[in-house]
Amino acid sequence: MNLQVITTPDGWVLDKYAHILSDGLGGVVREHPEPMGADGITYLMNYAQIRKLRSGVEYGRVVSMLTHREQHENMTLLGLWATACEKSDALVPMSGATAGQISEPYRHKATTIQLPVRDCFTKRRPRIGVAACRNPGNEYRKGWDLVDRLRAEHPEWEISVTGGELSDAELVEWYRSLDLYLCPSRYEGGPMGVAEADAMGVPIVAPRGVGWCDEVYTRSFEAGSYDEMERRVRFSIPSTYGGGISARQYIAFHRELFASLRP
Repeated sequence: MNLQVITTPDGWVLDKYAHILSDGLGGVVREHPEPMGADGITYLMNYAQIRKLRSGVEYGRVVSMLTHREQHENMTLLGLWATACEKSDALVPMSGATAGQISEPYRHKATTIQLPVRDCFTKRRPRIGVAACRNPGNEYRKGWDLVDRLRAEHPEWEISVTGGELSDAELVEWYRSLDLYLCPSRYEGGPMGVAEADAMGVPIVAPRGVGWCDEVYTRSFEAGSYDEMERRVRFSIPSTYGGGISARQYIAFHRELFASLRP
């Protein structure tokens, strides 16, 4: 993608976002914008950077990310906000509150993104445990297809698997390391992992009507339903990992936005 992301060295969070975006979409990060052809995209990570665009120079399509508009009497910043709204081909307000500050003539340009990007702030990935053996004869019953899809779609989560190879002491430490226990099975005689996780006080996501899962407090889902299972896991991740979106979602949002701006 012919993309330049304009950031500032002192805005470390925005600079981190800029590098996530350029790495994901194949662009470059710069402090000062360079001329681009009509097929290029210049993404200003802060609306105040609109001042860096030189009159009469081609920068392709210009996109401005809008932080909250200044409420004090800073006429320079208020003027830059108005200029960004007028001169940009698209606006990316970073919250619903910011979007509400955009005046009517420019609201059609706005596509809101709900920051922050979680990956910038977590010290480690949330750890989800699955305790089950895997072999060709039990993959469907144990729901390994659901686990594989969850791992592929959520690289921001660590999915840790044990299949009976741990000692009792190691198993206790393994459960202690988890933020969430997942039972993906379609049918079970137990499952023992649910009982063990419950004994260790680990939050559990498990299927309804499978084994004794209904007798243990769990965030339940319909057995075999990936969509419902994924939602239960997503909303059960501890709040210490924050709201917002993942880096993968952040990249996908901008890929779609930039594609809509191509000539």
